[in-house]
Amino acid sequence: MAEILPLNRNPVERLESALRLLAVSQDAQRDAMNSFRESLYELRDSTARLQASVHGWHRRVGECGRELARAKDAVRTLGETAARM
Repeated sequence: MAEILPLNRNPVERLESALRLLAVSQDAQRDAMNSFRESLYELRDSTARLQASVHGWHRRVGECGRELARAKDAVRTLGETAARM
């Protein structure tokens, strides 16, 4: 919270008090920026894991499509064989 500086203090005291408050604010801002950076690193890691998961899902969908195509060919072959019998 902001501190109200009384005007009855001498200018040097007011300046010193203001500088102390500025230092406290800078420390708080530094802590907030460090937390923000950490959050960005966590977000980067999460999106990398998500990307890997999506790539894995994409590969599995492709494999499933190829298996379905082979099964379709096998069914067609069996149907042709049955028709000849």
